[in-house]
Amino acid sequence: MRIIVSTANGGLEDRVNPAFGRTPTFTVVDVENGSIVNVQVLPNPGYSQPRGAGVTAAQFVIDQGASVVISSQFGPNSSGVLQAAGIRMVSAPATMTVREAIEAFLRGELSGPVFGPEGGGYGYGPGRGMGRGMGRGRGRGMGRGGGYGPGNW
Repeated sequence: MRIIVSTANGGLEDRVNPAFGRTPTFTVVDVENGSIVNVQVLPNPGYSQPRGAGVTAAQFVIDQGASVVISSQFGPNSSGVLQAAGIRMVSAPATMTVREAIEAFLRGELSGPVFGPEGGGYGYGPGRGMGRGMGRGRGRGMGRGGGYGPGNW
């Protein structure tokens, strides 16, 4: 089984990166009979793209032959691509190392995916305009404001 984990620097001792699409590297871990047999660190080709980072990252993971992807959060675009390809998405806390996340997954302790906004805070994705629809959500009705600004009283 091939498990790919979003990481900042890569390797088994690196921590799980919070964002899937904008993660700098992927740590590719091959597991056989419950043991890690191979580890490889690859750069994420979507990391510095101004748009479409999640889709590019998801396609890269598919091309690498992943069965499972572990990250802290998945955006809506990347998760749609991964789901369509039949790749299982699993979320792990950003406090876990890659080794800990792999071992917890193999023990069945990790939950399903946690979904967050696409774009990783680079000015794209759902707006955060205090519930007033002032963000850059591009009219998709996906804002998560919920604040106590005008219109939410």
